[in-house]
Amino acid sequence: MTRQRLPNRRECETYEFEREGLNYTVSYGRPHHGGPVRELFINAGKSGTNMESLMCDASTAISVALQNGATPQELAHSITRNPDGSPASPIGQILDDMVMG
Repeated sequence: MTRQRLPNRRECETYEFEREGLNYTVSYGRPHHGGPVRELFINAGKSGTNMESLMCDASTAISVALQNGATPQELAHSITRNPDGSPASPIGQILDDMVMG
């Protein structure tokens, strides 16, 4: 499968949440209004910290997967979950948000 090139100008939706004392800022990029999420940016913690690097790397990997045909549902289904079914990490929480909108 080849990567789906995104338009230079695209819709972006941003929100924030807190998890275990750390604040996260998440942005979804869509190729057009109401279209599927094809790009993800996550900022967390202080700039230059390990957590910030982990979130940037995770968002890049998820964006590449989305642009190569993976769906948010497939990714959310594949993450680690707690015994109650809730996501075990902030990445899982973000993927669940993508699915549930």
